[in-house]
Amino acid sequence: MGIWIFVFASVLALYAGIPDAWSGSRVVYAAGGDWTTYQYSSARSGFNDADTTLNASSATHLTLHWKHTAAGPISAQPIVANDMIYWGSWNDGMEHATDRGDNTVWDTALGTTTDNNCYPAHVGVTSTATVAMIDGKSMLFVGGGDAKFYALNAATGKILWSTRLGSSPSHFLWSSPAIFDGSIYEGVSSFGDCPLVRGLMVQLDAATGKIKHVFGTVPEGCTGGGVTGSVTIDADADTLYFATGNPGECDSPEHHAPAIVELNASDLSLIDAWKVPVSRQSSDSDFISTPTLFTGKDGKHMVGVANKNGIFYAFRRNALSNGPVWKDQIAVGGDCPQCGDGSIAPAGWYGNTLYVAGGKTTIRDKHCQGSLRAINPDNGDYLWQRCFTDGPVLAPVAGVPGVLVVGQGPYVVVLAASSGTTLYRFKDSNKDSMFYGGACIVHGVIYIGNMDGNLYAIGT
Repeated sequence: MGIWIFVFASVLALYAGIPDAWSGSRVVYAAGGDWTTYQYSSARSGFNDADTTLNASSATHLTLHWKHTAAGPISAQPIVANDMIYWGSWNDGMEHATDRGDNTVWDTALGTTTDNNCYPAHVGVTSTATVAMIDGKSMLFVGGGDAKFYALNAATGKILWSTRLGSSPSHFLWSSPAIFDGSIYEGVSSFGDCPLVRGLMVQLDAATGKIKHVFGTVPEGCTGGGVTGSVTIDADADTLYFATGNPGECDSPEHHAPAIVELNASDLSLIDAWKVPVSRQSSDSDFISTPTLFTGKDGKHMVGVANKNGIFYAFRRNALSNGPVWKDQIAVGGDCPQCGDGSIAPAGWYGNTLYVAGGKTTIRDKHCQGSLRAINPDNGDYLWQRCFTDGPVLAPVAGVPGVLVVGQGPYVVVLAASSGTTLYRFKDSNKDSMFYGGACIVHGVIYIGNMDGNLYAIGT
């Protein structure tokens, strides 16, 4: 699997000014322009198209507003709702709620996993949360650090329910949740292939936490096919997409490891799947990224995802088994994404352009530690390419109209979406600095966590 994972979350309709009597004195709501789930929407576009405060002109005036130090690395993409930033941290297993002035509102312990046979040996909350209104209540959903899935009161941090989805320390919830039509969808994987476990996609009732359906990615009694990335929802088709990790031991063929899989959202019944050919697999050819929905200029509905073999694959939705419509080798393959191998970064999508990032590559005869490319969604042709020399892009591409944001080594880089030109760059010069987690952008402010334990707010 490769255990340096980013966690990915889900979908939410936007609610404005909805009072919540059960939360005490604090009114909770999700306002237009908030970022309430991993990669902004269930389609995993990564683009907040409601935010126009940050643009190509104002980006040149960005400055650090504040930083908040946590007890350990931050790999979750922060989300923003209820005038709060929600984010998880590793060492203490806490989910945090911080207001926009960097004041702590609440901290809730959601467990940790320790296994000295794995590396890293101790991990807490890595999953990106999702906020949604359920039965008139603003609830926060997130995978804990102890193989339990949690629902919290978004205003107070009180645990409303928890459901165990595996046994700790063998199982872990790297995946971030998606919410759709009253259900939560969460992937289950191993803590670090030590040992490898059977991958699962689980559907839970959002109000109660009751398990409704379970889809096993490999046959019963087998291992492999872990789901570490987040699920992506095609709301119009009532279907979902996710990608799986490397195969394990099994007496039967493991057709869905490593693969991209499509299921019915209502009952997790299988619709279609495509498995990476053996010729393109290595000993650790995981998909540990999250699929992105996009549309070709010809109107064809597409879905794309990158593999650790360095290839970004693009498919027609509802036709996965036909194979990729196009594919691009965006990085060298390998089993160490943090070293620059392959790509685990979900793509961004806005307008009619796909934005894809990854690890080591060559652009115009120049060796790059990482890259960002603007891609024609119809055929995979590059519209522009940007070479980075300070590290790979590990986290998802985020943006607002006209502006892209990526973490690259110790830098946060803000670029013009039209050309890839740098508009602003921030360096975290602390020891062990690397931006593994994605940014969210709300009301002109970029929120992003670093593996050195700092959460940054950078705004206009």
